[in-house]
Amino acid sequence: MTAFDHARPGILVQHSEPIFAAGLAASLASIPGFEVLKDTDSASVVICDYQTSRQFTELDRATSVVVIARKARDFEIQEAMSRGVLAYVVASCTLDELGSAVSAAASGRRFLCQAAAREVANGLTTESLTLRERDVLRLLAQGSCNKTIANGLGIALGTVKAHVRAIMAKLKACSRTEAASIAVARGLLPEAALSEDARTPRRTATSATRAAAQSPASVFA
Repeated sequence: MTAFDHARPGILVQHSEPIFAAGLAASLASIPGFEVLKDTDSASVVICDYQTSRQFTELDRATSVVVIARKARDFEIQEAMSRGVLAYVVASCTLDELGSAVSAAASGRRFLCQAAAREVANGLTTESLTLRERDVLRLLAQGSCNKTIANGLGIALGTVKAHVRAIMAKLKACSRTEAASIAVARGLLPEAALSEDARTPRRTATSATRAAAQSPASVFA
């Protein structure tokens, strides 16, 4: 076990999944020198899921935040760090990485586990979406057609089509559904933002064939 260099941190586990939180607390308690607490008053480090981290970074800058996620997503990692999250690890990380993340956060330093660092590095090779393209992507993922998107955002239909083309190119997607799925995988959208069609896999060869045969014009309609 790595010897962690830190003043004894008081750690609060605030994960949204109770069973996962219990296992996380037990793992942290097994690390020599770590103290797992049950209240926020004396905690110096909070370890939580991505969504829960918002309440701490937006309301309590005095507490160091460590995010532990099921999966490393480039956009979520960068967004969390920009809000003040100091460390980001995934559930598959080693106990040494988890301990290092808490120690780094307690000392005011940043830390990424190997999987998170690799995801961020991979993201550097992909072109990022503009704020307006993300607005279009959000509505596209909900199943909105270009005309509905144009009306919703108050922009011209031609502008929407240009944004859709740019989104498809940047995400290297062949269809609107694939673009939405890729966006969720990268953390650009929460899974809840997907339409029912995008969340439900194609069930038959016929429907898959129809999707593959979709014309370019229909993709941007």
